[in-house]
Amino acid sequence: MKSWVEGGEKTPTCKDCKFYKPIDENKGDCFGHEVMAKMPAEKCPAKSFQPRK
Repeated sequence: MKSWVEGGEKTPTCKDCKFYKPIDENKGDCFGHEVMAKMPAEKCPAKSFQPRK
């Protein structure tokens, strides 16, 4: 997994979050919300993005 740095080339997405549970290739579960895997982390419906380690 690529890491991201402020001002870097990769913006974190929902699938990069430790709370994201994949449903299929394109979507997953985030605290009961169905989210797209490639949704930008700043649009997180739970407002609780934390990067995977």
